[in-house]
Amino acid sequence: MVISHSLNYTFVSTMKCATNSLYSILVERYQGRRVGDFHCRDLRLAPPGSFVFTVCRNPYLRAVSIWWSTCMRGHDRYGFRQACGNGDDFETFMLWVATQQRPVPLLQNQSEWQQGIRFDRVLHLENLATEFAVLPFVADAVVEFPEINTTLYNRQPAQQLLTPVSIDAIRRWAAPDFENFGYSYDIPALAGDNKPQAGQC
Repeated sequence: MVISHSLNYTFVSTMKCATNSLYSILVERYQGRRVGDFHCRDLRLAPPGSFVFTVCRNPYLRAVSIWWSTCMRGHDRYGFRQACGNGDDFETFMLWVATQQRPVPLLQNQSEWQQGIRFDRVLHLENLATEFAVLPFVADAVVEFPEINTTLYNRQPAQQLLTPVSIDAIRRWAAPDFENFGYSYDIPALAGDNKPQAGQC
């Protein structure tokens, strides 16, 4: 979480939604200060009456990013490769994720993660620069975000991973996200979006 008493805002991160890039730019350019642990959501630490915002991401691309960062980077930091049965296969991974009854935070959908928090604004990662530029504390007409901890799609394109099986699993897992954040269930909506903007992970 990043807060600014002088600019009166609070940024609450959502996992796999440009957290590192937002932390960097808010601290360096917008008088922000990191508080709590990496993904702190304790608004008791926020300035009273501050502008509270977060970022959401297309559920299909967020699912691919979670799989790639936890199973395909040459390590099994969270134990997901072993737990899902075949960490090399995106379908198998998403079928496992969709059946988790009490998922660990990284496997929660965005609506679960943000539950109970009142946000003044939820920015869409796909339009991050445009939507960030009109926040009440931002005076810049153009904002460029740093590329930090990105998992850019120089691998198998996301659409090739979105098979009927994985699509169904993602829709079951992230159903509230499609509704709450205005994302289309249609796969053609991802056309031209296989390579995310900088800092999307």
